[in-house]
Amino acid sequence: MAVYGERMHNLDDWDWKLLGLLQNDARLGYRELARQSGLSAATVASRVRRMENTGVIAGYHAKVDPRAAGYGVTAFIVVDTNGRRESFRVAELAAETPAVLEDHRVTGSDDHVLKVAVADLADLEPLIDKLNEFGRSATTIVLSSPKPWGPLDKP
Repeated sequence: MAVYGERMHNLDDWDWKLLGLLQNDARLGYRELARQSGLSAATVASRVRRMENTGVIAGYHAKVDPRAAGYGVTAFIVVDTNGRRESFRVAELAAETPAVLEDHRVTGSDDHVLKVAVADLADLEPLIDKLNEFGRSATTIVLSSPKPWGPLDKP
């Protein structure tokens, strides 16, 4: 089980090599990771398990292209709530709404930045209406994503 809240700052070059390989292809097994990294399979397994247990590796997922999956509209919605209680309500709504892919509590003039994917604009309107019950929202529609994702690299 991952220990969230604790930070693992002692990642060495080998850990970063393994993270890079897994971010490019999370389906690589220990043997292939060992072959590509130059470490033994036992060492790879130990390092990967340690990074999983400390929350550095938070999970393994398929990267899905929303448009290819039938979600033609991706948008970012910033929400400026009317207080802490409403901010928690936005977080709850985000957690229970499948269209919300990400919810980030942020500093500045807004409280939340949501990334959403919906089939079309008509599906976006009810979500915006619901968010407006908690404060002011502003929506930005994504036209294209020249870099939709990138792997985390050694600082």
